[in-house]
Amino acid sequence: MITDQDKKILGTLQNNGRMSMVDLAHEANMSESTCLRRTKSLEEVGVIKGYSANLDYEKAGFDVMAFVQVNINQNSEAEFDNFKNAVRASPYILECYSLSGPYDHLMKVVARNNKELSHFILKTLKTFPEIRDAQTLFVLHEVKHTNALPLDLP
Repeated sequence: MITDQDKKILGTLQNNGRMSMVDLAHEANMSESTCLRRTKSLEEVGVIKGYSANLDYEKAGFDVMAFVQVNINQNSEAEFDNFKNAVRASPYILECYSLSGPYDHLMKVVARNNKELSHFILKTLKTFPEIRDAQTLFVLHEVKHTNALPLDLP
């Protein structure tokens, strides 16, 4: 169960994960020792999974982002495992989710240009033996992107 103190810590860290424990304690209105203990506890139970820098994909040299919807052959657990392992091994695939609905999976993919994305889709993704069908949707404009959870919902 996430307490109100935890929500203060988590909300503050979501806005600035690099802040010092002194500043975090001040922002969360608690002592440094309490803040440190609560933060460590949130890390240990896995609420805080890690800390990272959020990069702008275009400024980092990846001019193309797309979502790829795929259907796979799921005749056996081994086929599904092979698909998952191939997805995890690909540096182009940033995220992949199993879905309900007309497609089995949705992948978020980046590439430096259209040629590189085309090569990835035609030469790499289409060679996964488990994939039956794939549809690529190019991102034209990012309207909203956040990893911050809405912790203060009623």
